[in-house]
Amino acid sequence: MALFYTDFLSLACSNVQTEKQWWITAFEAKETKVPVNWDCPLPSDVALKLPGADQPNILLSDRAEIERAGYDRQNNRPLVFCTNVKKAHEYLRGKHATADPIQDGGDTQFFEVHDAEGNIIEICKEP
Repeated sequence: MALFYTDFLSLACSNVQTEKQWWITAFEAKETKVPVNWDCPLPSDVALKLPGADQPNILLSDRAEIERAGYDRQNNRPLVFCTNVKKAHEYLRGKHATADPIQDGGDTQFFEVHDAEGNIIEICKEP
């Protein structure tokens, strides 16, 4: 089983290429074609999939292009699940990602990591 997984997350970015490279470096995500069945495609869209995923599960879009198109793609706090919080934390720190300390949320453990543009991605132990 892969260390990280998510159903789907979408991020609006100032620089899609920088953000894409961050996901490739930090999570070893792979770029793939944007599926034709994804809603409201934009020319800047980049689809990525985390290791072990069968289909793309990350969408990166250019923020200015989103605004020009009049789409509502807000950056809600993305959530990525992991099988082992301590291992995930060590892994991302080894990839030079800015990872905050592991926290105990009562029912689960989690930590936050900051992407290339300062977005906070919550890494949470699988439910």
